Amino acid sequence: MTKEIKISINQFADFSKASDSKKRTIIKQQKNPNKFLVSWYQLSKSRIKKSIENNGDLDPIIKGIEELKGRIPKKPRQVLDRIVSIEALQRYIHIKLPDMLKTIPYETIKKVESKSVYINGVEIIVSPDVIIRIKVNGKTYLGAVKIHVSKSNIFDNIQSRYISVLIKKYLEEVVAKDGDKVLDDLCLSIDIFGERIISAPNNISKAITEINVICNEVKSFWNAA
Repeated sequence: MTKEIKISINQFADFSKASDSKKRTIIKQQKNPNKFLVSWYQLSKSRIKKSIENNGDLDPIIKGIEELKGRIPKKPRQVLDRIVSIEALQRYIHIKLPDMLKTIPYETIKKVESKSVYINGVEIIVSPDVIIRIKVNGKTYLGAVKIHVSKSNIFDNIQSRYISVLIKKYLEEVVAKDGDKVLDDLCLSIDIFGERIISAPNNISKAITEINVICNEVKSFWNAA
């Protein structure tokens, strides 16, 4: 199994629906990542992550909005980042998290052996934003969340489902230990501007077949780039 070909999970979702020219751009970015590229919406993402880690507590979100409103951006990029980040946090407030995340105490897993899952010779970097462990009646259940914040690039249901399926496969293959059960309902792709949460289906075989086909395309574009 080659470890040379790799793509992040959100870029994989992008790739699945992209035009050929956009696919080439995605692969070039994955092959030669810009080490100095600053991520967008860092504060909003970190506050959403904190909220999920704390059983859906909205206090980190409210404080994040207040902090952003108090900032005085100096560059056009910072102005846009501030505007979109505030809107992202406001939209998150109206997203309905699964009841289980708000009613059952859980702990989060910080250290994992790998952030990736390998499918059809492609390393897909899943790197969940939050990995959840719930213990009930002596049994351990796992779930994980991937957060997508982009106003101009909203994932559709199929793209979001690919993400939740890859989360499930990642948990089963990398995180789960003997006796751990991965909960489909807690393998979550959250698209903030799409205002949707998609969980993994009980049977992921169809989606995995489709993901295998996309991986073939990733390899083809990778070798041609």
